[in-house]
Amino acid sequence: MPNLDPADPHSHLPDDKPVLEEAKLAIEGLEDQGFAVRLEEALRAVAGVESAVADVTRAEIRVTFDARKTHVPALHDALLRTGYHPTSQADNS
Repeated sequence: MPNLDPADPHSHLPDDKPVLEEAKLAIEGLEDQGFAVRLEEALRAVAGVESAVADVTRAEIRVTFDARKTHVPALHDALLRTGYHPTSQADNS
């Protein structure tokens, strides 16, 4: 079976194809749609992020990103720069 880890420099995946992953990030204090839009914009500014959609009722953001260009810690960093804090409550499945 070929190596399917996009972070592995010896991966057998074609270089020109994105490796899309999805993460749900719980956000402490996400209660306002205006702030949700600001968080979505901050995440979309991260290289490799395809989409970011906030759900205020669940206090989480679903992010689709290219694993060859970014990773979850970089998404957390982008959220921290906005003044919001990701928590470990969201289900990443």
